[in-house]
Amino acid sequence: MEVSGEVADLLVKEGLEVTSEAAKLAGKGVVNVTALLAALLKQNYKTVGPASVERLNRENAEAVIVPLKQEDRKQFKALAKKYGVLYVAVKKRGEDTGIIDIISNANYAAQLNAVFEAMGYPIPEKRQPQEEQAAKKAKSRAPQETRSAERGNGLKQQTTPTADKPSVRSRLEVLRKTAQEQGRVPARTHEIIR
Repeated sequence: MEVSGEVADLLVKEGLEVTSEAAKLAGKGVVNVTALLAALLKQNYKTVGPASVERLNRENAEAVIVPLKQEDRKQFKALAKKYGVLYVAVKKRGEDTGIIDIISNANYAAQLNAVFEAMGYPIPEKRQPQEEQAAKKAKSRAPQETRSAERGNGLKQQTTPTADKPSVRSRLEVLRKTAQEQGRVPARTHEIIR
């Protein structure tokens, strides 16, 4: 009977240790979850509706700017939430033209088009390929010449001796002649160095 008492004590002891470890892990988990939630709140993970410019810049996408009439702003706000558009409404200070700019990302361009189409705005027309070709083939501001003094023309330059700099070969010939006249011609030796 002594053995069964020791086994019972051992089981109780192990059970208490497992319970205490589980409580420690749960406490650490709660701390980590609260830290994660606080980080999420600070980053303002808004996905629909009006947002800040900083929030739009976090996505690293090209900006899309669309003009909107001031009186259509409430309707746009409701439709933007419905279609899931993240945007910023901007009005220039001091100007009362009745038009505001809607800034969004290229990621939301399709949704923006759907919102504006639902509001009755015309769909922007795409440029024709011929117009794009003409724009690409338009004459550049700086005409291309066959040769540029600064950058060259891409061909190898001709090696012509300049008056400013003496030729290395002629200098070597002069040195050899003077050495021969003085009788000090260095003998060529083949030395192996290890």
